[in-house]
Amino acid sequence: MKRVLIRGPLLSCSGYGVHSRQIFQFCETQKDWDLTTQVLSWGITPWCINGDFEDGIYGRIMEKSNPFQGKFDITIQIQLPHEWDPALGNYNIGISAGVETDRCPLEWGTVHREKMDLVIMPSSHARHGIVTAGSGREKTPVKIVPEAFFSELMNEPTVDPLADLPTTNNFLIVGTLISDDPAADRKNLVASIKWFLEEFKESDDVGLIVKTTKGRDTSIDREMVRKLLRQIKGSVHKASLPRVYMLHGSMSREEMTNLYKSPKLTALVSATRGEGFGLPMVEAGAAGLPIIATDWSAHTEFLTGGSFLKVRYDLVHIPQSRIDGTIFVRGAKWAEARAGNFKKKLVKALADQDQLRNEAKTLATSLQASHSLESIFKKYAEAMPEVVG
Repeated sequence: MKRVLIRGPLLSCSGYGVHSRQIFQFCETQKDWDLTTQVLSWGITPWCINGDFEDGIYGRIMEKSNPFQGKFDITIQIQLPHEWDPALGNYNIGISAGVETDRCPLEWGTVHREKMDLVIMPSSHARHGIVTAGSGREKTPVKIVPEAFFSELMNEPTVDPLADLPTTNNFLIVGTLISDDPAADRKNLVASIKWFLEEFKESDDVGLIVKTTKGRDTSIDREMVRKLLRQIKGSVHKASLPRVYMLHGSMSREEMTNLYKSPKLTALVSATRGEGFGLPMVEAGAAGLPIIATDWSAHTEFLTGGSFLKVRYDLVHIPQSRIDGTIFVRGAKWAEARAGNFKKKLVKALADQDQLRNEAKTLATSLQASHSLESIFKKYAEAMPEVVG
């Protein structure tokens, strides 16, 4: 048996947490691996410690979290590159999705990359960032293995959670509503909400559903989000504004399946500034939901066809206040979606709903084949032949 350490935000309710749990599930398929987990935090995101949640995966992760000594045969470290620790194992694999801008710290592509025996990124966009940061003389290979959608999306919805909404045509935003400060709002949620309100003023049958938190699944967090949404609405000086609905906190995979597949949804929208992968978009796409998003970074690699309404953008330097030298570096750029074009795509999605739904079925079929857990597991096995039996 090979002693294997999986290190990452395995219990986090975040995109990195989902990514980590997918890798844990792959590791469970390796019968000659004796697994140990080291559970880390990820920013301000909450943890799930209900062992039965998501078919018991949280419980299995916690069962494997034991004190350890000595080196492992293999380590898989799902972290930012400067956090990788090669002292933990004889063969070390670093996995990250932390490249959202057009470049990353030079040390990620040289010093930290070369500490590891193998590096895996979830997209060509993320791989490009870490490879171009290097000198070209690095020996450590960098391979691509995308993330998967959750398998429940293949099921038929059991209930329509939006059935009682008074609005028939609703757009969906999924993301953490951290702040109304543009420098902190990496996913550009505030602008997305504001542009929606401006475009659909005095529209009685159009709504926006914001599935979000500020990082915590608590009543205090819910009130903070509610207050922020009121502030955004207050900044739009219109006599009558469309309805905005808040979905706060964690939802099960079955609940998210029902949401994505609601007939009252028109499209998922995102004016994101940059994605290392774009998990909500692969989920929505696999569920057959049209998508409006900035036409830049990782999600453009798997969103194809007419149901992806591409928002034009300008590459701009990230705000000075965002530069930390650790993740966001001087000179880095990200995409700034153009407000007018974003609004045009909202109107188009509303006008062409039937056509877009039909085209979205084609994309869903493609993603269900290429980004299922089974498909991703095969890609992991192919990426690490040195350690996979």
